[in-house]
Amino acid sequence: MNSFQEKIAAWLSRASPDRSINQCFGIPVILATDIGLQRSENQDRVAALRIRSKANGGRRLIAVAVADGMGGMRDGGRCATLALSSFFYALASYRGHDLQQRAAAAISYANVEVFKFANGKGGATLSSVLLDHDLRPLVVNLGDSRVYAFGRDAKVERLTRDDSFAEAVGGHGRELLQFVGMGEGMRPHIQPVPATVRNLAITTDGIHFVEAATLERILSHANELKSASERLAALARWCGGPDNASSAMLDVQSLLQEIRRGEEDEIDLWDSFGYLTSILIKDDINRGENRATNPSAPPQTAAVHEENSLSRPEGKEKTASKKSKKSRKPVEPKENIQLEIQIERSPNSDETDEDSG
Repeated sequence: MNSFQEKIAAWLSRASPDRSINQCFGIPVILATDIGLQRSENQDRVAALRIRSKANGGRRLIAVAVADGMGGMRDGGRCATLALSSFFYALASYRGHDLQQRAAAAISYANVEVFKFANGKGGATLSSVLLDHDLRPLVVNLGDSRVYAFGRDAKVERLTRDDSFAEAVGGHGRELLQFVGMGEGMRPHIQPVPATVRNLAITTDGIHFVEAATLERILSHANELKSASERLAALARWCGGPDNASSAMLDVQSLLQEIRRGEEDEIDLWDSFGYLTSILIKDDINRGENRATNPSAPPQTAAVHEENSLSRPEGKEKTASKKSKKSRKPVEPKENIQLEIQIERSPNSDETDEDSG
């Protein structure tokens, strides 16, 4: 694992409270996670990444993502950490490409990294919203974490489709056909965000297991993103808290303004517990060989699956289906990104231990 990945992974895996909500300083994003009432470990990871490096034709980027470790499989928390840290590392490495190529390369690389660790016996879901200076946001999805579009008094629309038997062929159950770490044959869903969308919510199934109509009412009537986040977390607990419950709330229009700001060569990360700033101090790149800085030589990626679908009924506990376990081997990013890292607790992080409601 690259040292940059290792540092992100260590940060995402640090000891943390059972519950926290963080209003990210500098970007209009709310990140929240809750272990729930019936789990002994939180295997969800939720984080945001901002890249403001222009080195070697790099593109500015903001990425907000959640990953949910596969229940009942090997090392779910470790797989979620590896999925997210690999995804962010690849986004930084492939910064010379357009956003769709960058997204496909990043989730392909994350899939390979998790497969190498768990050999198909463990994995994670991953859902993300990506924005760069082209100002055309994308949704990336694999598994059964979800992305919803919403706004005050606006219709709530689900933008993702679960990779489950229930949604692929109907019926019941939440056995997943696709997840990060499955190996060969992965087809991520990558699609544009509609231009009229004001807000987005990314949720793990510990949030959206609740009745769809109730979830939609909360999203459509919340006065602000933090209220929506707090109410969904409380609702999950009121409904029994059967699983880890994590979410990311984004103000898309404000993020499109934020992406234009800043000239620093800097990488920033947030999760629901704090903030990490990484100042890019050295970038050892072979300009003639590195695919990440040569838009004319796209990286090898998984196939891109574009779609937009509405929600379907939820089923039971998710597991992985038995599919091919042969791992595809795309060219690994060759950049050696060396960083000076400063870690601090976000002043806007809200940690609580008492039950809501």
